[in-house]
Amino acid sequence: MQRTDWQFDYTAAKLGEAAQAKINWHTERLEWWKTKKDQVFATIRKEGLEVDEKISMGFSNPKSRDWERGAQVMVRNDLQKDLEECLHKLQAHTKQLNDYSGWNQVLVANPENRLSLDIDDWLFFFGRE
Repeated sequence: MQRTDWQFDYTAAKLGEAAQAKINWHTERLEWWKTKKDQVFATIRKEGLEVDEKISMGFSNPKSRDWERGAQVMVRNDLQKDLEECLHKLQAHTKQLNDYSGWNQVLVANPENRLSLDIDDWLFFFGRE
């Protein structure tokens, strides 16, 4: 059997429904990640900043060079990673949402057309995330 060569026939209307289901899912995920991003921002604002001060600054008479790099303000690394993850997920779901929205527009505009899908096409419209 050559299952990679199989074709599956669907109407554009059925594919449009599948695209709409994907739009709904990615919209939900996008909203979830927006909320998560807001929570991370709130945590950063509340407790995420740290001041890293050089040991030499604790002496009563630091040298003049010690003042140059005496302290550094940093965002906690775990919060930085959380923020990067949120922004990455927001980017990914926004892209998927745009892709499925475009497909949905085309398919809904041509509901009677019949289209042959291969396995990759089928997974795009019907596969689980």
